[in-house]
Amino acid sequence: MEVKLEITIDELEREIEHILLIDIRDGISYQHGHIPKAELLADNADAKKITELLYRSVGKTKVVLYCSIGEKSKEVVEGLRREGVLAYNLKGGFRSWLLKHTGILNEEENERYSRQMILPQIGQTGQVTLKKSKVLIVGAGGLGSPAALYLAAAGIGTIGLIDGDDVDLSNLQRQILHDTAFLGERKVISAKKRLQSVNPNTEIITYDDYITPDNITDIIGSYDFVIDGADNFETKFLINDACVIRKIPFCHAGILKFEGQVMTYVPGEGACYRCIFEDIPKEYVPNCAEAGIIGAMAGVIGSIQALEAIKYITGAGELLTGRMYILDGLSMQGRTVSFPKRSRQCKVCGDHPQITDVRVNRKAYQTEVCRL
Repeated sequence: MEVKLEITIDELEREIEHILLIDIRDGISYQHGHIPKAELLADNADAKKITELLYRSVGKTKVVLYCSIGEKSKEVVEGLRREGVLAYNLKGGFRSWLLKHTGILNEEENERYSRQMILPQIGQTGQVTLKKSKVLIVGAGGLGSPAALYLAAAGIGTIGLIDGDDVDLSNLQRQILHDTAFLGERKVISAKKRLQSVNPNTEIITYDDYITPDNITDIIGSYDFVIDGADNFETKFLINDACVIRKIPFCHAGILKFEGQVMTYVPGEGACYRCIFEDIPKEYVPNCAEAGIIGAMAGVIGSIQALEAIKYITGAGELLTGRMYILDGLSMQGRTVSFPKRSRQCKVCGDHPQITDVRVNRKAYQTEVCRL
């Protein structure tokens, strides 16, 4: 009679007191989350090592191995069987344990986010943190579209969208939140319908208006992170100043032609947007309607903004704080420019800030609305 190769998570938990459970993932993955009572062997799961472990483990009569999703560990178990070790594979791997034990996440969410939850930088804790987080996206256009789609797909609990424009035919070349069926529709309405179809678990809060000195302070105050998807300098400086004053992290980005740039500001960590660019340019700067923009560049840079938000919320990796990433899409040459921690002369975060209330400074942010 052939002995089965795999056991389920339910079988494992029923017999756990008599099982030597071995995690063959890497050490970082193990540290970020593992099944209770599992021992780490990583790449050392050979027959001799496992036999020694089983011999030293009092009361253990069965060996079970697992990896992230149960594929690599199944191959290892098959090899161990050929060497005479009666080992078993945990069907579904660590993912199967996550799906059963994530608490605040329901079964559908566990399955939906399973591919990122097995990442050691995310895990169960990170996914729950994403669900509890709130991100505001200023502009449901070229940058805001990919940022919103990937943040909703990643499981951000609440996404705020502010935009006072309608969907225009010329938008569809890059503003992938919208489609032909919604031409003439308010952008926030079109965007909400699309995001709810992507992930009904994410709450979408809409503001059918443009961001202004009079409304920005109240709006951003309830969010954990802000995405700057604006398409004019006045609004970008307004977002920067309001976020710096309220101590709210945000990710800036700009795109034109085949080029894009992105940076992240976190209170107390690195230069803000005004530290670098100082003031709104007085000379004329062509916009996307005049200079042009390739849609894919909006997708690349907007996706980086979403990634920065996810990294900030979960604590994964290194943010673009004190640095600006610049990408030339024609040559595919990218470079990262570092900046001082902050400019002591900065008007909003310097030693003697001149801007302490954007409403008082409202004239500096006045501009004609860009409908690109």
